[in-house]
Amino acid sequence: MPEHARRIKIRRKALRQPDEFHTLTNQAMAWLDTHRELAAGIALALLVAAAAVLAVSQYRASQVGRAAESFRSAQATFEAGRFADAAAAFEMLGETFPRTPSGRLAGLYRAHALARQGDGSAAATAYSEYLASGPAADYLRQEALDGLAHAREGNGDATGALEAYTQAAALEGPYRRDALLGEARLQEAGGQGDAAREIYARLLKESDPDPDLRTLLLSKLPPGTAAPPAARP
Repeated sequence: MPEHARRIKIRRKALRQPDEFHTLTNQAMAWLDTHRELAAGIALALLVAAAAVLAVSQYRASQVGRAAESFRSAQATFEAGRFADAAAAFEMLGETFPRTPSGRLAGLYRAHALARQGDGSAAATAYSEYLASGPAADYLRQEALDGLAHAREGNGDATGALEAYTQAAALEGPYRRDALLGEARLQEAGGQGDAAREIYARLLKESDPDPDLRTLLLSKLPPGTAAPPAARP
């Protein structure tokens, strides 16, 4: 028999054999028919697991939403100048929703409220606790360090304040200028005039200070110090 005819016969025989997908489907149906109770139990377990995942997801979303609303309410109290009430509201928010973004941020704003209330000791403790919790971003860490430095400075802890100002100034963020000014102020008060003047000169060179700050920086530097041109309005 010619070779090509043999190959054709083999192919036709293979085509008459059951399809693999069809075979597997029949086997699965046979298994299901034999193990109906087990299959029903597995299906029920899967449905329960899916329902649990959905319920957890919805619960977390609800918690995040409720925490955000509570944060807005506490912030409005803060902006109204009711700092004692705001501190209490932020504390409750952090305790009620500790795993939400708003609940974690509440620790920082509670410290701000305590500082504005004039309770420097409690504010310093609150800032330290927030820093220990691990802020979500460097700018939040910088904000907390700058607040901690001010609280310590107000409490007469110049060494601790200088340390916090220095750490805050080492980070990039909106509180860097304030931290550098605080660092320079304490260096100057501690008799480290050269270190203070170095910071003042750096601020004058790096930033574009407003006229009042520009005047202050120049007053801290030797007469005749070249100042960069003022920014155009």
